[in-house]
Amino acid sequence: MSKEPSPAILLVDDEANVLSALRRLLIDVDVKIFTANNGEEALEVLVKENISLIVSDQCMPQMTGVEMFKHAKKISPESVRILLTGYADIDVTVDAINNGEVKYYLNKPWDDTQLVTQIKESLESQKMKSENRRLTASVAKKNKQLIELNETLEHKVSVQTELILKQHSKLKKSFMETIKAFSIIFEMRFKEMEFHAHRVATLTKEIVKHLPLSEDEKQSIIIAAFLHDIGKIALPEDLLKKNKKFYSSSDIYEMQKHPIIGQSCLCSVGGFKDIALIIRHHHEDFDANGYPDKLKGDEIPLGARIIRIIDSYDREAYTTGYPDKKILNDASANMVKHSGTKFDPEIVKLIIKHDIGHDFFLQESNQSLLLRPNELEPGMIISEEIYTKSGMFLLPKGAKLSIGMIKRITKIDKADGISSGIHVVKENVKKGATDARIQHPIG
Repeated sequence: MSKEPSPAILLVDDEANVLSALRRLLIDVDVKIFTANNGEEALEVLVKENISLIVSDQCMPQMTGVEMFKHAKKISPESVRILLTGYADIDVTVDAINNGEVKYYLNKPWDDTQLVTQIKESLESQKMKSENRRLTASVAKKNKQLIELNETLEHKVSVQTELILKQHSKLKKSFMETIKAFSIIFEMRFKEMEFHAHRVATLTKEIVKHLPLSEDEKQSIIIAAFLHDIGKIALPEDLLKKNKKFYSSSDIYEMQKHPIIGQSCLCSVGGFKDIALIIRHHHEDFDANGYPDKLKGDEIPLGARIIRIIDSYDREAYTTGYPDKKILNDASANMVKHSGTKFDPEIVKLIIKHDIGHDFFLQESNQSLLLRPNELEPGMIISEEIYTKSGMFLLPKGAKLSIGMIKRITKIDKADGISSGIHVVKENVKKGATDARIQHPIG
């Protein structure tokens, strides 16, 4: 990987000895230095070069430092501008600061330490702004890719989800399927997440059923559950694959950016303000030890408190693959252990009271089952579309399994795993009970 180019600084003064002194002062600072003897030369440099910071004397013939900065602001508005001035020029300097032409000024003779410190801090600030612009551009590019890919999937999605589309208006269905497509496409990009967002959203829907919320509030929480990790799209792929046990402090810092990035991805989408806020706070702890804003208790949006618990529960349950009863019990015990610290105790009580986790992952034989490929039997009916880890579609909801289908599923699973399990119902289940269990989480 190539090293990032050093930032460029422009030094402007009509006295050669001053320019030499400034050069010597910056000898240990990793910068590329340009010089100019007057304002006109400085503006010519700005047109040709990408200058991060300008240091200029005020008192120069033909064009003063402030006058030069007024032109520089138009040519290179992002450049930090530092003015070296005498006491007699203080009124002009203050006026320049108030009008935005100058960020800092130092009296001559300047303090070397102060000047170097201001230059270093300004360059670091410029670097962060540049990185933010890069992240924003990266997110915008990936969003565009998601939209383009979703457009190509529109017809296929509408055919595969015909039963759901009959229950809702066309507008609401298209909206919901777009959210689902975002989740699927995102997890295709990061296969190690293995349908994590889909499981979190499904289990979140089971929880909000028991809360006195409007349908719009429930829908916002479920959509946030689907998209809660979307901010990770801007993080390095090697960081996402790295075991958390081996995270460095810088790794932790980078990872803790993803809720904020996730919020920025969605806050400009009409009607997504509350959803974006839930995503920002889905790693806040009930006792204020979370991130990014260290909110406490009811300061944390309800949806974020729910997703905080379910996100942790799902990762605990799926640490070693598809969970059995012991793993689920351990995950529930961990939830109770952190009740009142990491997790909202009232939501934990609700989950335990209704046995929501076990009910979702290990359903009884007269309800929808979640099975491995080698547990399938002829005559069972698919209750959720089947996708592989790579996102390849296998079977639609409602398909009745034959021996040939089971052999094909088993063969494909060995090559391209179906890690989230396969949702099925037995043929003799009453239709009303089945329909209640196989609705899409955001239907």
